[in-house]
Amino acid sequence: MELLKLTPEEFTKVARLVYEKTGIHIADSKLSLLSNRLRKRLRALKLDTFEQYYRLIRSKEGYEEELPHFLSAVTTNETYFFRNDQLWQFFGKDLVEHFVQTKKAGQKTVRIWSAACSTGAEAYTAAILLRENLPNVKAWNIQIIGSDISQKVLDAAKAGVYNEYAVSRTSKQRIKRWFTPAADGMFQLKDEILKMVRFEFHNLQDKHPAGRFDLIFLRNVLMYFDLEMKKRVIGVTTEALVPGGYLIIGDVDPVRTIPELRECMPLEYKRPGTYQKPIAGKTESVNKKQLVST
Repeated sequence: MELLKLTPEEFTKVARLVYEKTGIHIADSKLSLLSNRLRKRLRALKLDTFEQYYRLIRSKEGYEEELPHFLSAVTTNETYFFRNDQLWQFFGKDLVEHFVQTKKAGQKTVRIWSAACSTGAEAYTAAILLRENLPNVKAWNIQIIGSDISQKVLDAAKAGVYNEYAVSRTSKQRIKRWFTPAADGMFQLKDEILKMVRFEFHNLQDKHPAGRFDLIFLRNVLMYFDLEMKKRVIGVTTEALVPGGYLIIGDVDPVRTIPELRECMPLEYKRPGTYQKPIAGKTESVNKKQLVST
């Protein structure tokens, strides 16, 4: 029996809805992939056609109940601990030293936002390295927020249970120190790391209500957006940084390779994938063009 697939017309409508709600652009070449992911929702809801599903998520009742499942189905959620060794070496040494040098006595608060956090490995990796490298860590107020548009991955992140793939780049010493064995070969994060991170829903098209972060991770996210949405998201994250705060984007840096982004980037380039928000009085090298943030 031939598997049901989206027609080109249905794909266009669904892809438009994805862009409307998330800013993610789905290329025409992803028709089969999108069909496969949504087919699972059809089975769960006992629907026969994609047209029925589309009408459901456009209805008032379906929009409220099914939209979270729809967003979870159409977004990519692969993640693992310590992804990109060089980045985490930079974080554990240079950024920790930056926090130590810039935070005065009585103001030892570090705020970190892991945007589009998926199942939380990135946010928890940051928590582990702060535990390991920040001097007198218990004297610090560490606030790490992970956000995503998929409630399914947020629930998984809060649980803190990971498979072997997720910890495949984590040393045996760290696994022993920060995880406990769980059922079916899984690994459960210890409470002292779980308690350092909170997870919440957030759409990157919108201003972050908690704002003013010392560090924002925006890794492997921009590649899913078109140019205007890239500008908007960089604007949102730039606004959420404190002066002197850092933005870390993905392994493949689109800002350096797309002239339109490079020309209007309001942050200073520091190293591959890493940008810093200028401090007042130190903005001479910053391009005066601003990215869209509203």
